[in-house]
Amino acid sequence: MHNPHEPLNRAARRSAMYLRCRPYDPQEAEYVRSAMEHLAHRLALPFPDVYADHGLSTRGPLPALASLLTAAERGWVDVVLVPGPFVFSLDDRAAAETVERLARAGCEVVEAPGRVVRPAAAPGDTLVPVRRRLTAAAVPPPSPTPGGAAVAYGAV
Repeated sequence: MHNPHEPLNRAARRSAMYLRCRPYDPQEAEYVRSAMEHLAHRLALPFPDVYADHGLSTRGPLPALASLLTAAERGWVDVVLVPGPFVFSLDDRAAAETVERLARAGCEVVEAPGRVVRPAAAPGDTLVPVRRRLTAAAVPPPSPTPGGAAVAYGAV
């Protein structure tokens, strides 16, 4: 798990982002993409490749996610930036399985700090991510994975 007080592994240089906005909202999608690019810059990562399944339900195929998983398993991606695990699935267990699969492929999954959503604003206003602190009571403890394998996932 990534410790937000330590820099990312400097050997991890190939980055990607995975985005899924449903229902599809072009302004929201652009805002989140921009926030992920800013996070990559802040973490001194190269400009990330974009994998997006906007408008698609997790009940059906997610071709961009499948492509990202393939790229990760081939060693082409070291760090995956996401606004939150919900982009993989709204089902927490399924989202955790995707994070674990990326971790097994050697990827570090990094969640954006706070809520990365476009706040309601007048046209032309500057948009800033909303920061929200979670208390220990609000976050369920991580469930152990079969075999005790660690999951490389962290919020910065």
